[in-house]
Amino acid sequence: DMGSKNYRSLIVKISLIIISILYALFIYIDIFDGKFTISLDRIKYICIVLCFLISLLTGKDALNKRDLCLLQLGLFFTVIADFFLIILVNNVLGVVAFCFTQIFYSIRYRSGEFKLVLKNSIIIFLLVSIFYLTTNHFIVDMDILIGVSLYYSIFLISNVVKSIKICKYNLYPSPNKYLIAIGMILFLLCDINVALRSISGDIYPLWNIADLYTNIFSSLVWIFYIPSQVLLSLSGYRF
Repeated sequence: DMGSKNYRSLIVKISLIIISILYALFIYIDIFDGKFTISLDRIKYICIVLCFLISLLTGKDALNKRDLCLLQLGLFFTVIADFFLIILVNNVLGVVAFCFTQIFYSIRYRSGEFKLVLKNSIIIFLLVSIFYLTTNHFIVDMDILIGVSLYYSIFLISNVVKSIKICKYNLYPSPNKYLIAIGMILFLLCDINVALRSISGDIYPLWNIADLYTNIFSSLVWIFYIPSQVLLSLSGYRF
């Protein structure tokens, strides 16, 4: 009814305000190396949980049930992934959970192509596994994280391309198509900075500026990441 709809709408607006305040807070702390009583990582994690909450409050205001369900599954695995990455500091399980996020988004963006997505995910998994095992056995010891990240990256890039096509061919109504496309592009920019952060120590050791670059990339990760999750969390609404 109208009362519950207004109640949900109010909670969504409050959630967006809280995310905006926390976003501004941790960017300020990141840039100016400030201090705060609560762990910065936990502040960031609260923002991700609130994005998931926003999608849960969509209710009957969704574009359709299937689309909303896939979005919520994607955001749920994002919450799980960040729990592993931020709270437990387990990168492998974190990226594995993100793989599920991208698989659900892939099903969402390819309406009616569930079997194709499933087939592709299995084929990509087998190819990446063969590459990982071959490299590991014959060339050099490879961290399992690299193999998992490669699988994840293929799906992420594919979803970014698909999200741009959604925008170009009006496969979603406006503004949903823009929320999806911009959200996925920001997601990609976030992960590019994750990769740059992880290799910055190897690239710049001679100049003793590895820490500087690592801090810059760390800040950019979240500057791109939170807006991407906010836009995606709103992309299931019927505006």
